[in-house]
Amino acid sequence: MGILSEMFDEENNDISPYEGEFIASGNYDSRPDEILEGYKIYQKKYVYKSLIWKILIVLVATASSVMMIMTSNGNEVMPVFCLTLCVFIGVWFISQPITNKKKLKSGLDSLEGTPYKAEFYTDKIIISDMSPVEEKTENSESSENEENEEISEEEKKPPASVIHLDSPIVNLIDKSDMFILVINKSYVFIIPKRGFSGEDTGKIKEKLSNIMGVRYKAV
Repeated sequence: MGILSEMFDEENNDISPYEGEFIASGNYDSRPDEILEGYKIYQKKYVYKSLIWKILIVLVATASSVMMIMTSNGNEVMPVFCLTLCVFIGVWFISQPITNKKKLKSGLDSLEGTPYKAEFYTDKIIISDMSPVEEKTENSESSENEENEEISEEEKKPPASVIHLDSPIVNLIDKSDMFILVINKSYVFIIPKRGFSGEDTGKIKEKLSNIMGVRYKAV
C-alpha cells in the first residue's frame, strides 16, 4: 500500500500532475487479447526470470534435506520437515504466476471496451478512465439536493493514475504495438500504440529513452 500511495496520485492532489513537458496523448479502448499479450511479455521478462532463481534455491534446499535424511541416525523428523517445507514452497512459487494469470483472465471481460486516455510527459504518465458518467434517473434526480446536482462530470469520474517516471522502480517496455508500463516488477499497465500516431510514438521513444536510460527497454 505504501508503494502504491507513492506511485499513484489522484487528480485532486495539491501537487499539480502537469509539471513535466508534454510529449503526446492517445485514446484507446481495452481489449483482452492485447492485455494478455502484454502480460505474457511482462511475465517472461520479470516473473519467470525471478522464478528460475527461486526454484534453484528450493532445489538446493531440497537436496540438502535429502542428504540429511540419508545421513541421519534415526532422527529424521527435522530433515523430513525441511523436505516437506521445500516441496510446499516450490509448488507455491510455481503456482503463483499461473494463479495471477487466471485472475487476470477472469476480470478481462468486464474491462473489454472501456475507453482510456494515456498522456505522456517527460516526468510522468497519466492514465485516465474515460468511461461516461451514468445518467441519473428522473426519480433519483428529484431526490438529490442542489448541492449534489452541482457536482461536475469530471468530479464524478474515477481519479486518474499518475505514474512518476523518475522512480527507479518504474520500467517501460517498448514493443512494436504497445507500451508495457511495469511498476516494482509487480504492477502492469498495457498502453496500445494504436491510440497514437507514428509521429507521437517516435517522440515518446526519443524523449523517454534518454530520460529513463536502461529502464526504457525496446523489445
